[in-house]
Amino acid sequence: MNTTCILLAALAVAGPSGEKVCEVTPPELPQGAVLETTNVANAVAWRIRYEGVDERTIANEEWVFDFGEDLRCWPVSHAQGEYVPKTLSTIATMAPRPDFAPVAAGIGEMHNYATSYPGTAESPLVVEGSGFVAAIGDAGCLDFARVRFASGKKKGQVKTVLEGAAKVKAPYVTPWRYIHVAKDAASLANAQPAVMDALNAPSRIADTSWIKPGKVLRVARLDTATGKAAVDFALRNNLQYIELDCGWYGQEHIGDPLLPGLAPERVARGDKFDFFEILAYAKEKDVGVILYVNREPLKKNRDAILDALVAWGVKGVKYGFVNVGNQAWRKWVTDAIAAAAERKLLVDIHDEYRLTGIQKTYPNVMTVEGICGNEEMPTATHDCALPFTRFLDGPGDYTPCWTVNRVQNTLAHQLAMPCVYTSGWQFLFWYQRPDQIDEKNPALDFWREISTVFDETRFLKGEIGKCVVVARRVGDKWFIGGLNAGEKRTFDMPLDFVGKGPFNVRLFRDADPDDARSCASVVVETRDASSLAVTCAANGGFAAIVEPKCDE
Repeated sequence: MNTTCILLAALAVAGPSGEKVCEVTPPELPQGAVLETTNVANAVAWRIRYEGVDERTIANEEWVFDFGEDLRCWPVSHAQGEYVPKTLSTIATMAPRPDFAPVAAGIGEMHNYATSYPGTAESPLVVEGSGFVAAIGDAGCLDFARVRFASGKKKGQVKTVLEGAAKVKAPYVTPWRYIHVAKDAASLANAQPAVMDALNAPSRIADTSWIKPGKVLRVARLDTATGKAAVDFALRNNLQYIELDCGWYGQEHIGDPLLPGLAPERVARGDKFDFFEILAYAKEKDVGVILYVNREPLKKNRDAILDALVAWGVKGVKYGFVNVGNQAWRKWVTDAIAAAAERKLLVDIHDEYRLTGIQKTYPNVMTVEGICGNEEMPTATHDCALPFTRFLDGPGDYTPCWTVNRVQNTLAHQLAMPCVYTSGWQFLFWYQRPDQIDEKNPALDFWREISTVFDETRFLKGEIGKCVVVARRVGDKWFIGGLNAGEKRTFDMPLDFVGKGPFNVRLFRDADPDDARSCASVVVETRDASSLAVTCAANGGFAAIVEPKCDE
């Protein structure tokens, strides 16, 4: 049977009206290679199985996606780039920023910004057509080169590009490539978790009882008093972890984490920094501790470092400035995740690393960065694109802020993020110390009450780059978050998905829908209602908690 015909038949079914939305042309398969295909939800996926026992080098694996016309798409040149709409043909003009990551890391050239692959976009790539939205990407990539997308020979075409050659020994199966088609952005986001779940290997962790997601406060200044204050703040505000970020063991890329607290000269200022006193205090108060470790000391001494973290009673590790892209570095990160799992350590991976569903195979992965979040202070347009682009890949560590006037949106916009954005660890109040936060503000009840694990998730509304509304359920309580961009917008939604109303609704909204300034204030209202109507500022948002009415 012709491979292309298999794909086209499935795609025709996936189109909202039964129409063909894309033609997929496979590469020429070498001898000993077999194409495997599968269907899940409205997605078609395929991979190549190399049979026999020989070793081979795969220089490229070019799949061509032909949408027939030069459609609008949402590409990003590097994982921490900002999503800006383009057409398929103009992906060729994209260029990453090669100067940012090396300066920040201080350790020379890195693969992070894909300087070797100009004119390409990261996976997944989302394409908007007439009556449909499609995502193309890869899944289950543990030890293979990453996929990127480049403009094809004709307008309306894109093709896959591997980030470097991959060496494999048969029998070997490549990661899945997929195309997922839905009628609109919200439908795409609703179905994507099932697609990624189906295309990734089962958990390799037999006992997962120790895996505890939660909310996190970063210790924003490395001194003992601030660290202990962070523990107390976490207890008062229903946060489960504190995190000591880069600097706790000295200069992050040359320091030795096995000798912590010895003059972290670049970061610690003011009071004496006693690392072990903070750890002991957190343990006494039953607040978990997460520690950042840069990839350079990990390259030299990974197992000893992880063993030390376990001995200290640390719950999680944040791998920083990992290299990404080529096969060797992909496998290095996977091995580091597995090494943490063996020691019952939870994991956050920073800077450019992107998930392709690995959190199913290694559920100790709580979140990863690979996202343009509040460290870059992006636009509200970008924020409203993320749920339908970057988050199709899995959890993201956006780091929501509170009353930090560098954000380009309102307080209600920031408040909604832990509901809209999926992350097993939600790092809240990113740039702030406890003494800078007004805990009496009733709006913060939304962050205090929201979980990071939900029984049900529904995308209620969504236009890429314009708006998104997400509802998540824990028991009989629903949390709803909405982000808005570009213009003032009114959301009017029935709450029939919750059940039979009316319900008790606590609404957290922009105080003035005409005020789109950074950190414009939020107001809290309580009402009995069967529907939700709220007007958001141009770069605003809203959050809500919906519960059954208590019997009087």
